[in-house]
Amino acid sequence: MELSFYSVGSLPPQRNCYINIPLYLKRLNAGMTEQAKLGPVAQCTLIASDGEAAVAAYTQWLHLHLVTAQTVDPDTAIAIGYADLTGERSWLLANSAGRQWLHIVEYRPAQPRDSLKSFGWMALEVLVENVDELASSLAKSPFEILRPPANLDLSDNIRACQVRGPCGEVLYLTQVRAAVPPFDLPICEAPVDRLFIPVLSTPSREQSLAQYAAIAGTAGISFDTKVTVVNEARGYDLDLRHPVATLQLAGQSLLELDQINGTASLPPAVYRGMACVALEHAEGAGSITPGTGPFAGRSTSPHLGHAGEHFTLLHPQPL
Repeated sequence: MELSFYSVGSLPPQRNCYINIPLYLKRLNAGMTEQAKLGPVAQCTLIASDGEAAVAAYTQWLHLHLVTAQTVDPDTAIAIGYADLTGERSWLLANSAGRQWLHIVEYRPAQPRDSLKSFGWMALEVLVENVDELASSLAKSPFEILRPPANLDLSDNIRACQVRGPCGEVLYLTQVRAAVPPFDLPICEAPVDRLFIPVLSTPSREQSLAQYAAIAGTAGISFDTKVTVVNEARGYDLDLRHPVATLQLAGQSLLELDQINGTASLPPAVYRGMACVALEHAEGAGSITPGTGPFAGRSTSPHLGHAGEHFTLLHPQPL
């Protein structure tokens, strides 16, 4: 959800939701006693038709820096759900604090995809230091401003805007300016910090929530709310509400699951934009251990979600 920040299955902004607030807070406080086995969000893979242009956009305009440039090895290709991308060029980017979280893979024949109108990963909600300064600096960049910075009704200390990136991906740029008790908000450590809320467009909120909740070992929260950036993109009434769920993850991360009626199922192909989300998992062991790339040395298990999205779990290092 644009202009959203949730913590522990948390409270959506009042102007955007229609739920029983006292009951919601009761469930929120109950959720704080549970520790999810899933999270934090570790990385996101973007597919670009022009990898060098995508890397330049993120390094020049979103303050990330290049860690390494490699070709995709077979195990990494399997881990992100795209075995056919073996041998393609890739880049791993980190924020200015050194946190590696963005993996860009070039595939020149990749097809365009509007993530606001199709099932799969819809948006990256990224923590930023100053959303107004950042949005202003993007005026002549490859990032298109979809909605300008605005405060959340939940708190004036949370402010966000939405942009479309060079691969067609949508980013929710979110600034947390001060503590907002009782919520456990992430602390920004870089001008553009990290992905902390992957947003999914799904044909069934219930089925997607059940899948991820089973992995996390915690319950999520479901409610109906406006998703203004989607409503605007589709020409819907801006007040139209949609079924949405959130699932709190470990490490001050969250999943948002949006069920938008009228969403398209795309034919099988390799599409530009968000391709895979990698999440830490506190238990188990993976089926592969890539020797190079963003998951080098990690026990990894690839998965396919209910909406057709690819995600991979990074399991504990063997003792």
